[in-house]
Amino acid sequence: MRTMEFERELAAVATPGLLRRSYPWLRTALQLAFAGALLTGLLLRVDRAAVREQLADADLWWLPLAFAANIGSDWFRAVRWQHLLAPMRRLPVPFLFGTALVGVATNIALPLRAGEVVRVQVVRRRSGLGAASIVATLVSEKLLDIVAFSSFIIVGLILYEEAHFLWPLGVAYGALVVAGVIGARYLARRAEERDGPPAEKPGFRGWLSREFHSFAAGLKAFRRPSALFHTIWSSHAAWLVEALAYYAFGRAIGLDLSPAVYLLVVVAATIAVSVPVTQAGLGVFELAITGILVAFGVDVATAAAYSIFAHVFYALPYIICGPLAAMSLKLSLSDVFFLRGGRPAEAGPAID
Repeated sequence: MRTMEFERELAAVATPGLLRRSYPWLRTALQLAFAGALLTGLLLRVDRAAVREQLADADLWWLPLAFAANIGSDWFRAVRWQHLLAPMRRLPVPFLFGTALVGVATNIALPLRAGEVVRVQVVRRRSGLGAASIVATLVSEKLLDIVAFSSFIIVGLILYEEAHFLWPLGVAYGALVVAGVIGARYLARRAEERDGPPAEKPGFRGWLSREFHSFAAGLKAFRRPSALFHTIWSSHAAWLVEALAYYAFGRAIGLDLSPAVYLLVVVAATIAVSVPVTQAGLGVFELAITGILVAFGVDVATAAAYSIFAHVFYALPYIICGPLAAMSLKLSLSDVFFLRGGRPAEAGPAID
């Protein structure tokens, strides 16, 4: 009798509770419900028949240009990533490009920006770099995105009176850029002044010291003028090419806007999907894009149709190219998920 009770207690301890086991599904359901509520709220405020008509009459001949621009923008991001990683290890652009495609596809399919974790894991296993150093380069990417977006906002403020509501965002972005660059250069200098990683120390403080040094080492590109130059121009190139994709979506729907307006559309769209409130920014993306287009005089129904059209066809090339990139890189489940321990694979043969 005691043996049976002990087995039941052991099983209760070993088996997670119902709430814990159902949490991932509950979280996804809540995100989808919230996204549905946002979309419903948007569609209740527009002429739904007009939205359907706009979508039905869309000129799909613009989609090849949009798809090529979407994927092309990630090539420039791979160039930027190569220069951010170069002070630690120079990795080939095609490898980083494929990894980026897998990451974006994962962000679309899984919640909480899981694609960023996948990018870190793939590069870590294939290059031998520390995870904290790779994370530092991803943080650097966000800072460089803000540099590009600040440029776009300045252009919008100069060219369009309708963009005046963006000046607080421009000021905030400018402050972030200055603080971020100063902080990155300071940490990188600290890492360069230390001869190698900190001495091995037991316990949490020792681990934290080593990871902090590794993170600071990932910011060394900010101490190299040539690397900084290449990361800035490639950031602008990536977002300019992505703006071309949004321009093609607009022409497909029949919008007649200045190409420069789509620079601000890119800013709004990226901010909308950066915060993981809903899966792949569903609902938040549509509200942000509709709002920015209405500010430039587009009627609400057309703006809503554009936002839905752009969101669907923005994701489509990644859904197709992400698995193809994973196959091209010969990724295994252990490359993407933390299924196997051991040291990361050496970079040369694995990447080639």
